[in-house]
Amino acid sequence: MLIQLNPRLPLVWRTPDTIQVGIDRPVVVVTGVTVALEAVITGLRAGVPLSGALLLGREAGASAAAVTRLIEQLAPALVDHSTPGTGASGTSAARPTVIVDGVGPTAERLGGLLQELGLVDASAALPANTQPSLAVLIGHYVLQPDRHTHWLRRDVPHLPVIYGDAGVRIGPLVQPGSGPCLVCVELEHVDLDPAWPALACQLVRRAAATETPRLSIEVAARVAVLAHDLLGNEAEHPASLLGGSVVIDAATGEVRRRVHLAHARCACRALPENETVPGPIAAGFRPSTSSDRAASWHG
Repeated sequence: MLIQLNPRLPLVWRTPDTIQVGIDRPVVVVTGVTVALEAVITGLRAGVPLSGALLLGREAGASAAAVTRLIEQLAPALVDHSTPGTGASGTSAARPTVIVDGVGPTAERLGGLLQELGLVDASAALPANTQPSLAVLIGHYVLQPDRHTHWLRRDVPHLPVIYGDAGVRIGPLVQPGSGPCLVCVELEHVDLDPAWPALACQLVRRAAATETPRLSIEVAARVAVLAHDLLGNEAEHPASLLGGSVVIDAATGEVRRRVHLAHARCACRALPENETVPGPIAAGFRPSTSSDRAASWHG
């Protein structure tokens, strides 16, 4: 096991025999550091196996018990490099892959940021037999249904980024089988404006003037951080975008949050367990996932 003091945390001396790891939020303070233990600390800053730390301590005159106690005290500030970038089998762990479905300045900037964050931008070519971890759908005014139902059928989480004439909406993050899908969002829009389907047909191929360099930079940064948090397990789910979206005003920069619910008329809602399926439907009924139902509902 290779152990190392977290290189992101500064190590400073409070007194000649007291060390502190971390400045803004001190992670650990260790008192009674001898010259012999200082040799062990030097080794831990570079990274050594546990046996190496014990050897450094012994050669400098520290007992095994003293070295073990030091390592226990430093535990909150240590990182384990025993299997860097590998799984239990010793093979390289696959990095999360993200599909950026869209073109334009936001898509280009987002692709670069994802790579800087260690995520694979698989927009150009997704390796065979590989399921993306997340799809980001970038569009203007309205997304064509097949762009999002494609990912719903494959049970791939997907996040829409939609520019309009007043701003841009990020979300909701669709986790297939949980929460509202993008068909739900469209039905919600129809409830507010019955003429929306007619308007949407006219807007499918129109470009919004709000995808400016300034706004596309902000959007790309927000989405890249969200993807990193989601796929890096720093947040199991970005709660603010599960069943919700962020709307950025293009003129003022004001950020508002909207809540979206699963729509009663959308087929992504599973039948309640205690609901009886009518006879004619039951005759041809086969079990299916909620994502199958939503995708087939929209063709």
